[in-house]
Amino acid sequence: MTMILQLGRSLRAKRYLSAIFVSLLVIGGIAVGQMWADVQPAYLYNLSGFNGPVHLNWGQIGIDQTRDEIYVTDPKTGAIIIFNDKGMEIHRFGEDGSLGAVSGVAVNDSGQILLLTQIDAKPAILICDYKGQPVSKLTLKNLPPEFSAFSAERIVIRHERIYLLDQGALLIVVTDEEGVFQFGYDIGRLLAVSEKKRLATQISGFSVDGEKNILFTIPVLFTAYKLTPEGKIFSFGRPGSAPGRFGVVGGIVADDEGNLYVADRLKSVILIFDKNFNFQMEFGYRGNKSNNLIGPKDLGLDSHHRLYISQLNSRGVSVFKLNYK
Repeated sequence: MTMILQLGRSLRAKRYLSAIFVSLLVIGGIAVGQMWADVQPAYLYNLSGFNGPVHLNWGQIGIDQTRDEIYVTDPKTGAIIIFNDKGMEIHRFGEDGSLGAVSGVAVNDSGQILLLTQIDAKPAILICDYKGQPVSKLTLKNLPPEFSAFSAERIVIRHERIYLLDQGALLIVVTDEEGVFQFGYDIGRLLAVSEKKRLATQISGFSVDGEKNILFTIPVLFTAYKLTPEGKIFSFGRPGSAPGRFGVVGGIVADDEGNLYVADRLKSVILIFDKNFNFQMEFGYRGNKSNNLIGPKDLGLDSHHRLYISQLNSRGVSVFKLNYK
């Protein structure tokens, strides 16, 4: 009996010390699991102009992989801000409101800028030149009847395809560069979400990886998903406040190694999972230090393994370098 009591005390002591250790890591802004993960994120800087960091909230991020430029929307002013590969602002346009209420931005291989916007309450996909001057509109063609009411709210250009998301209807449309329909996915049907619950089940994060898999998150289900080009869907994530669990999930991206990065707005962290959906670590945490995050939402990843994170509290976009063991 004495040995059992001593063993119980020992186990409780280990759990207590473990909890203290994790708490100290969080308070210090150190990522849980960082010592053992294959990816080591390191804060670099915030996207800035000549007067310092550019202050905005929850901008949508678009990465021009060909020219190493970063595009960020400013929800407050309606501007689209362009940064070079050093994180410095080089151009902005649309702050006069002439482009409408822009909700998404992407750049094709030719350097044309595609904007998802609402002009006079009507959705449109504007095609702009490199200066941001509208040159035409992209019209979606050959949509099947089940996508007739499709209204794009997010846009990604990759693999010479345009990927469009209707967040509320849980629909994804893939077109060629001319807007001609190629594929379509009814996420609501794949996840058995009823018509009544679709609007309340909205998709948040949305991206496409190097293998043409579509990645997305659904906050109310506390889950992240990978949709293959063949239409197979995989999911991962569980609700909770412990490391590796989801609070309110946002953006999601994947690197060339297959690692997945998921933003959690509630916990103010970025969670990293390996290609088999095994939790590796999380970093950030709410605070005012440069390596802290506040309400991270959208994510972008460039070809130099730099992760871009949009936030609240006028923190703009933080940039972290992903170092691999």
